[in-house]
Amino acid sequence: MIRHVLRQFAVQTLYQMEVGQMTKEEAIENVEWMVEGLKEEAMELMAEEVTPHQILEVERQFTLDEFYFELVNGVLTHKEDLDQIIDENLKGWSFSRLNKVDKAILRLATYEMKFCQETPHKIIIDEAVELTKEFSDTGDGKARSFNNKVLDQISKHFA
Repeated sequence: MIRHVLRQFAVQTLYQMEVGQMTKEEAIENVEWMVEGLKEEAMELMAEEVTPHQILEVERQFTLDEFYFELVNGVLTHKEDLDQIIDENLKGWSFSRLNKVDKAILRLATYEMKFCQETPHKIIIDEAVELTKEFSDTGDGKARSFNNKVLDQISKHFA
């Protein structure tokens, strides 16, 4: 599965845990159920005569891999530290005022910047802005702009 999609699922997992008071296992199970549904849809859209190779490829593409689990487990393990870093880089805003989906996105991106050095900060920030567009932005661009500024500040914090 491509990394952007895995980040989407990681944000959904973290959000479900925060909002739904779910355990990590319950939230991951929900995401795995969504992935299974997507896989079934993909199989239905393919021609009736699917080769074994095509089945294996669909299975591979619709599997949560270690990157997803690294993100979810990493954010949960370092949540207090990540929250402190985010809070220190908010200008004129308090951490408690952030909505839960933006918290999940900012935690995920901050985790990646701090612990996943193989991915350039610019890419991490771009991905987080895309996630904000998909999950948080109400169409006025304010959430995108806000998260972009916060993550840019955090990136400078790590430089």
